[in-house]
This record gives sequence, structure tokens and C-alpha cells, in this order.
Amino acid sequence: MSVTRAFIAISIPPSVQNKVEKIQDRLKQFRTPVRWVKPSNLHLTLKFLGNISEEQLEETKKCLSFSSQGIDSFTLRATEIGVFPNKSFPKVLWLGFYEPSGTLQKLVENIENHLKQIGFKPENRKYAPHLTIGRIKPRKGKTEIFQMIKNEKSIFYDDIFVTCYHLIKSDLKPSGPEYSVLHTFNLKEAVKQF
Repeated sequence: MSVTRAFIAISIPPSVQNKVEKIQDRLKQFRTPVRWVKPSNLHLTLKFLGNISEEQLEETKKCLSFSSQGIDSFTLRATEIGVFPNKSFPKVLWLGFYEPSGTLQKLVENIENHLKQIGFKPENRKYAPHLTIGRIKPRKGKTEIFQMIKNEKSIFYDDIFVTCYHLIKSDLKPSGPEYSVLHTFNLKEAVKQF
């Protein structure tokens, strides 16, 4: 039985990928030990599924089709750069997003509820929309990381108008993960919010 490592995500347009690459280039000047995410690999994860069978893959596609019904397209606005899990032990450098209408939250809830019916465990924490832009090597360069973030506070980012989301396959390679879209789920057309 073939198994696919998969997740559900929103794609990031090239204009935002380019902005993130410029941010990464500026942050690299601090020489902090960070493993940077390739701009072409940037995505806003809605849910990580892990390894799933072919049968689960088909059921998942059906669930995701139902999840998008009645959900309007929406606009995401980048807000800030931060770290997970906390400032004392930063592991992930992220770019956070804000979606004022609540549509993104509703979509995530729909996805969780439909996938729960076919055996996927729901997340036990509130969804926080973000792009992982780098992974920080432990216990090094903490002071520099916070200086980096402080310097980036007033950056302007392009809004992302979201009209669809994807079921994505992840192949782990020595050179880093490679992603391919397995299926796209369209949202209802809506007027841009900003």
C-alpha cells in the first residue's frame, strides 16, 4: 500500500515570496544560525496530515471539497515577524498574518470538523496563521534574533487574496522538502476586503 506524506495549505504568490526572500537576505547579515526556508517552498499550512494511505487520500479529498462549500475568498495581511515557541527558546522564525473577517478561521474549523469524521485528530490549540521563514539552531544567537526581528517591525508586505487552498504532497529529500499539489479546492468568489 502506497503512503503519502501530506498537508493542507494556502499557496504564497511570487510577489510575497520575493518580499520574504528580501527579508531573509537582510536577516542573513546578522550571521545567526538559521536554516532558511526556500521562498518557493513558502506556504501557509492549514493542517499537517502526516503519512496517509491511498484510501485516506481519497476520503481526505472528499472532506476538503465539503470544507470549502460556502466559504468566500478572503484577504490575508502580514502583521509581524515572531518566534515559536517563545522568546526564551526560539526555534522557528515566522511571519504572522491577520484575516479580519473570520473566514480563514471558519475554513480551518470546517477542515478540522470534516477530517475528524474520517479519523484525523483535531488540533488542540487555536489556529495562528503564519509562514515559517526559518528554523533557528538551538541556544545560539538569541540576542541577534531579537535584534533582527526589531529591525523588521515596520516592513510593508503585499496582501494575499486567497481564492483556493491545496492538498500538498511532501517528499523529504537530502536537499530539503519538495512539494507538489495533489488537488486544489476553490473558494467562492468575493470582493477584495482591503
